[in-house]
Amino acid sequence: MPIVSTRSVILQTYRYSDTSKILRLMTRDHGPRSAIAKGALRPKSKFGGVLEPFAEGEATMYLKDNRDLHTLSEFELIRDRQRLGVDLPRFTGASLACELVMRLAPEERDDRLYRTLLNALDALLEADQGQVEQVALSAVWRVVRTLGFTPELAACVSCGRVLEEDGARFDFSAGGLVCGHCPRGDSPGRWLEPGELRTLRRLEAGRPLDASLDSGTQPGLLRDFIRYHLAEGTSLRSLEFLDPRAFG
Repeated sequence: MPIVSTRSVILQTYRYSDTSKILRLMTRDHGPRSAIAKGALRPKSKFGGVLEPFAEGEATMYLKDNRDLHTLSEFELIRDRQRLGVDLPRFTGASLACELVMRLAPEERDDRLYRTLLNALDALLEADQGQVEQVALSAVWRVVRTLGFTPELAACVSCGRVLEEDGARFDFSAGGLVCGHCPRGDSPGRWLEPGELRTLRRLEAGRPLDASLDSGTQPGLLRDFIRYHLAEGTSLRSLEFLDPRAFG
């Protein structure tokens, strides 16, 4: 039962018995792991109330072979990110990014995904109030891309026609844009006007944002793409918050 120490981000926590917590961690060296923090809820716990979602620290735990739940012995806090809970768009983006990583990260070291998650959380933490919505959407799109689910936004997924600034249909099940020359069919999707398409491309690519951009339908586009390609029939608890009513 080796003891390991690794930089980690807390993705999710929940109570276990009256005194303990179970954590879902994204570790830098070992991928996603679950750990129990015994006694974390006691008034004089050595964890001191730092085991909260989005916190980053050096986690020391006992890794048990062929077990899904390990034992956390120490967590040296590096950054708490408590301010991500101050408004709904910030919390929504952070929660969804963490849940996607928790559900879909490979069970092994993935430096690129770990950095992407940290960058997403920090971007949300540092975003100006007027740009939180765009930063949240862009941050989640970057996580989606890093997990290997990149939508086709340059050419028609049906005929291959290169799409410039004209509008196009975002076909969620096909995973990309369909031009106006191709039959619509019965697959779910939404027609995007040129402005909506430009905004989607900027958000998905993580390009510099513009305060004048209208996010409008963008939360719904991201939500439906995730439902068809990442959720895979399972219920993502944080996905219900990705609704235009959660922003603005």
